[in-house]
Amino acid sequence: MKVITTSITTLPAKLVGGLFITLSIASSCSDPSTLGLDLDPNNNQIGVFYTEIPLSASMVLLDSFITTNAGSMVVGGLNDDFFGKTEGIGFSRLAISPTGIRPDENAVLDSVKFNFQVETVIGDDLSTPKTLSVHLLNERILDTIYYNYDRLDFEPEPIATGSFNFSASQDTIVSVPMESGFSQFIFDELKKGDAFRDVFTFRNLISGIAFQGNTEENTSTSIRVGNGTGIVVYYKNEGDTVSRGYSITTAQSRHFNFVNSDRSGTPTAVISQPGQSYDVGNRVGIKSNVGLVMKIDTSPIDAFLDTLQNVTFNEITMEIGPVGNHVATNRPPLSMLMYFTDETNSFLSNSMGRLLTVQQDGQAQLLSDENGGLEPATDIPAYMGYNSNINTYRQRMTSYMNAVYRQGLQRNDLLLTPAAPPQQGSGDIFKKSFRGFTVDQNNIKLKIYYSKIRAF
Repeated sequence: MKVITTSITTLPAKLVGGLFITLSIASSCSDPSTLGLDLDPNNNQIGVFYTEIPLSASMVLLDSFITTNAGSMVVGGLNDDFFGKTEGIGFSRLAISPTGIRPDENAVLDSVKFNFQVETVIGDDLSTPKTLSVHLLNERILDTIYYNYDRLDFEPEPIATGSFNFSASQDTIVSVPMESGFSQFIFDELKKGDAFRDVFTFRNLISGIAFQGNTEENTSTSIRVGNGTGIVVYYKNEGDTVSRGYSITTAQSRHFNFVNSDRSGTPTAVISQPGQSYDVGNRVGIKSNVGLVMKIDTSPIDAFLDTLQNVTFNEITMEIGPVGNHVATNRPPLSMLMYFTDETNSFLSNSMGRLLTVQQDGQAQLLSDENGGLEPATDIPAYMGYNSNINTYRQRMTSYMNAVYRQGLQRNDLLLTPAAPPQQGSGDIFKKSFRGFTVDQNNIKLKIYYSKIRAF
């Protein structure tokens, strides 16, 4: 481990003045070499030091995870030389309103359209049209738990397909006419009404639908499940001057996401078993919705702390980046959570079953339990944020390091996973896109400012 330490000297004047300068330096994130302080260290009563601790990372494949009712489905695929080929297919039931007004016996069909409520579109080039298609299922979606490896059989020919330009907007609703044969079929059934008495009789007519994208287009689309995604039948009753609409949507419908990750021929091809950490070389990364995360080896922290006596940590920042190339429509996840882990490569939890994470800077890292002992806090997790201007993740870790150094918080390795800050209300984004990134291991480090006070 190569640790770079720089002494930043302060004025040998009054202690109060020295403390003021120390705190001024500590509040700055500038490179210490630019601070211009070059005084006699032998006369210095208060010293501020800067250290960089390089950290290394391995990669872990999480165990299969539940994709049932995540709120959205990720379809399409992304291909690259590190993660390989990633494909997503969405599956959903359809819902009707039994009390909805159906067409009269002599009604005339106008059109049938399928609407996609798109949340996000991820890709390097969105200026060319991207394809979405809908297919009828050949088997039912059951009242069971579905995982990312589950998929159902569906018709190869779509009942609706279209290509859309998402270069201007990725959060939008797009619509496509449905195949003419299906349009007439659903309209005739709607007029008869036998299959529309309730949702159970309707499922005898249509078991559900599958959503696909074109994996060759190197784009993934997150489609929101709800009133905005589904079929709309437009018709006119006798005497109508404007069309009426009957909606068959995915609102409150059971759904799940199949994800296929083919890593053959890439550095990540060695990753095969969940729960094991893999050395994939100098380049590591994270991939959402696949279960590939980074494990940060924090053991160099112990070696560093063993060299210290009676120091004050002024500011500590974990920095990851710059990360791999990106464009505005294919940026890395907005933020990451830092979970505690150990040699099991699993998420650690407290006595209440709550997962343990680094807590926000300035917040307590340890709390008293019901027996008066101390255990890690869990209520205010820190989110390592991505700064697109410098293409880097950063998070202040001062409170965490103080808890390890002074309060007996056990130092653990960290599992980094994509996450959304709670104020965004976007749910579990780990299952809502194929966003990811890679980073050179030389660009993972702790940047530490700390002070030593010598006795007079």
